[in-house]
Amino acid sequence: MAEIEWAMWANEHAIVSGQVMLTGGIIGLTGFNRWEIAAYSVAAGIFIILLEYPRGKRKKGHTIERRYQQYLTRVIHACGTITSNYYIRFVLHLLLCVPAGFQLPTILGALGLFIASIIYFVAAFHGEKWQPIGIDTKGAPSSSNQTVITQPPSQPPPRAPAHVRPKRPAQPVEGDPTIL
Repeated sequence: MAEIEWAMWANEHAIVSGQVMLTGGIIGLTGFNRWEIAAYSVAAGIFIILLEYPRGKRKKGHTIERRYQQYLTRVIHACGTITSNYYIRFVLHLLLCVPAGFQLPTILGALGLFIASIIYFVAAFHGEKWQPIGIDTKGAPSSSNQTVITQPPSQPPPRAPAHVRPKRPAQPVEGDPTIL
């Protein structure tokens, strides 16, 4: 039976919660009491989105990068243990969600971030750790055999194996009857 990678689920949940928190903070700034909490939610939402945008490398299989992830991956990797340890992310998200729970427009983002922090705790308990995509742990560009897929397949399954697919010539051959 396959092992669940909790960190991938927590990452997706936290980035959506950051977006909801940002949206709720913007709505809270437009006429609700306690505008300070709304301004905090906007800043915390942007921070969470930037922290969670780079996906970590999966233990098995392929990892699909998000668009332009490589720039933030270098920043997150440079922070070291503070950003790669999921116990620290658990505590950070738990602390970030508390103030946002005191205003109506931001309460949904705070609840989502609380759930993401619990999922990060489960990931940390199972021994998971954030590993950057495309950067070797020594800091040099990765030259491992693990394939990083940046584009989804263009043809739906079933696909013929690569050695069975017809090969097209690079240049049209003059006088070839198959070319119209």
